[in-house]
Amino acid sequence: MEAMAEGARAWEAPQIGAGFFMTPYKTYYWRPQIESFKGMNEKMPGMGSFMIQGKQMIANPSRLKANQEYLKKVSSIETESGNANANKLLYDAKKLFSEIQIIDRKILILNEAEKTLETMITFGESKIAYNQEMLSNIYKGKSQKAQLQNESIMLENERKQKLYYLSSLMNRKEENLFEVDSQIVIKDYELSLVDTVQIRSNRSDILVLDNNINATHLKQKVERYKSRPDFGIEFGHMFAFGENPNQFTLMGMMSIPIAPWSSKMYRSNVLAYNHQIKAYYSQKQAILNESVGMIYGLKNEISSAKYQMELYKTMILPSLKKTYDLAMMAYAQNTDGLFVALDAQMNFQMAKIQYEDIILKLLLLQAEYEKQLQLF
Repeated sequence: MEAMAEGARAWEAPQIGAGFFMTPYKTYYWRPQIESFKGMNEKMPGMGSFMIQGKQMIANPSRLKANQEYLKKVSSIETESGNANANKLLYDAKKLFSEIQIIDRKILILNEAEKTLETMITFGESKIAYNQEMLSNIYKGKSQKAQLQNESIMLENERKQKLYYLSSLMNRKEENLFEVDSQIVIKDYELSLVDTVQIRSNRSDILVLDNNINATHLKQKVERYKSRPDFGIEFGHMFAFGENPNQFTLMGMMSIPIAPWSSKMYRSNVLAYNHQIKAYYSQKQAILNESVGMIYGLKNEISSAKYQMELYKTMILPSLKKTYDLAMMAYAQNTDGLFVALDAQMNFQMAKIQYEDIILKLLLLQAEYEKQLQLF
């Protein structure tokens, strides 16, 4: 668009022509003629000529300048559109990155749970010989271990898929996999104030509409300048036949765009652009209202997710951990069976997985919040 703007003030190409001008079809008349009248001979010059001609139209400079300004503004629209697309892609990358982080943490939980089950199964098998354990409980422990292994395989496959997608977003070769930083960053976005001025100045999709409004004003200006005339100049040189003197023609031209049959189009376009500008303003306000409403909703969801996370951290997980520890202690002292210990272990493991899901939800809410404010 910038390259197009560079040539926006160029004139139309000149026109040249060559050919016969007012020349008789019979070549006999091209030469001088001798005519007799009342016994007197009179020499008559030949007829016709060969003409070369040049013509140049000169567009109204005000309209050319206005069109150049319009094309330059369109360039800024394309730039902001690219920034809006980049914001969406950065959100996708942030989302994938957070999902991979949580998958890694879940895999560690499952591996730890699998090691614990192996110890419990080994301990239970040693107690069968003394009739202190039921074989069905051993099989239940082995089935739980197989389920953990299956979940780990599924998470590994999911992790690779997300890494491939993240690599493509980073323009890296898919086979060059990499490790993802395990550090989780929780931000206090729920405490921040909603600033509509910041949204207007940061959001590329809103800036696209602002630039569209400015560009449409400039396009409207171009249409108004169509009421101004264009000019032209035409020169022709004639090589006369039959001893006639050479001749020339020099003409100036001017268009009359205010004629009713020609002015209807640009007047209609000016009116149409007024409606288009109003539509852009309405669209801009709609995006702003939607974004503000979404940001308030995200702040509320972030606050709720943090409350859930704190509830799990301070109450649910510690309580289930104590239940699990007591069940293992009772099992080791032969005061309770493996079945109870397995249930306690599964509940504790599921709670830890649910806790990671809440962290992921919080990270995705943060990413969505940053996307709405375009903070990447």
